[in-house]
Amino acid sequence: MQIAAITEKQMKKTLLVVAALAVTVPGIAQDKYVVSANVALNAKNYDEAKENIDKAMASPETKEKPKALFTKAQVYFMLQSVDKYKSTSPYREAAQASIKLAEVKPDYEKSSVDQLLVASAYMYYNDGVKANNEKKFAEAAELMQNVVKIHDMGGGKRFEKSDRAKQFDTVAADAALTMANGAYYAQKYDEAIPLLTASKNNPITRTPTVYECLIDAYTRQKNTNEAFATITEARKAFPDDVTIRNYELNYYITAGKQDELVKKLEEAAVKEPNNADIQFNLATTYLGMANPKDGKKPANSAELSSKSETAFQNALKIAPTNAGYNYNFGALYYNQATEVNDQMNAITGNSEADTKKYNDLKAKRDELFAKSMPYFEAAYNALSGKEADLKGEDMRTYKSTLLALKEVYARQNKMDKSVEMKKKYDAMK
Repeated sequence: MQIAAITEKQMKKTLLVVAALAVTVPGIAQDKYVVSANVALNAKNYDEAKENIDKAMASPETKEKPKALFTKAQVYFMLQSVDKYKSTSPYREAAQASIKLAEVKPDYEKSSVDQLLVASAYMYYNDGVKANNEKKFAEAAELMQNVVKIHDMGGGKRFEKSDRAKQFDTVAADAALTMANGAYYAQKYDEAIPLLTASKNNPITRTPTVYECLIDAYTRQKNTNEAFATITEARKAFPDDVTIRNYELNYYITAGKQDELVKKLEEAAVKEPNNADIQFNLATTYLGMANPKDGKKPANSAELSSKSETAFQNALKIAPTNAGYNYNFGALYYNQATEVNDQMNAITGNSEADTKKYNDLKAKRDELFAKSMPYFEAAYNALSGKEADLKGEDMRTYKSTLLALKEVYARQNKMDKSVEMKKKYDAMK
């Protein structure tokens, strides 16, 4: 980033004015070091200038005088351009002297002091960017804090009439965002949340990513109310952002608000007809509504199951080899077959009607098991041979697929395949 620098010509002009003032103002003996520092700086004798201003600042009676603070700020800022001192970042001493001067006497040489402050802030920013890129997040945060501190002087109004006010606003906003990101990625969520909140409230840094980090921070703190409030705000600000939409869907899933979830998923499916994940989530949501955990199926259970089938089919049209999609679609039919099998076991009579009912149910059960098999086999084919690398959800899907195929093959009297699946499953333990 280009920074605003105070040129040597500008500095020299300012120094001449200060020197003239120094000669006409009487003071204690320590003031002579301030005068000497100015003279040395004007002559580019930087070592002598530093030595004299350091002596002046060592005096409790002098160190907070506006003239001394201003001279120190000038001297140390110019030392930043001297190779001998550059590595010690003397501009930071200049910045702190300028800040102190603004506190002691806000209007003292305001134009020149403001130049020093803004230039120092940009240097802090550049050093902060470097530290951040080197993953020195704590150091970056400390440096960026100085950028924000300078920008916010005078209640944020000190530089509002500057020619580069908008540029400085942008630099300070990005510095604050860097601090927020550093706290977030360090998992210091208590510290990150107010910083992220400030960043999302600032039009300069209000982006989907800032909202996403803030939502995640609230979620990790189990602050559901604030997380959802932020999701709602983010959806209004960025209605087409996929990640924010997924946070909203996950909220409804976690909260068990299936009616709201279905509505949001159906809206998302219309906007993104080629998004397999949306179709899959829609399928599993319909299925969950058709088969609630309390076992009390709704009156439209069959309709919901049919919608689930359609959504699974849509997902597999887009991603036909996805193991998770295939396994879950197979499980839909498998579980339906299991329910029919339970109905068969409930028949205890031996009448002709009972026998017919049993045989009809058996045919239906076998048909459902047969419908599940190609999807289980597709899931198996997608993961088989990769056993050594399977982890997490893929591993769970593979094991579940092996068990399902073992049972389905047994039902179909394909015992050799059933035994093969059992051996593979046992080998995974």
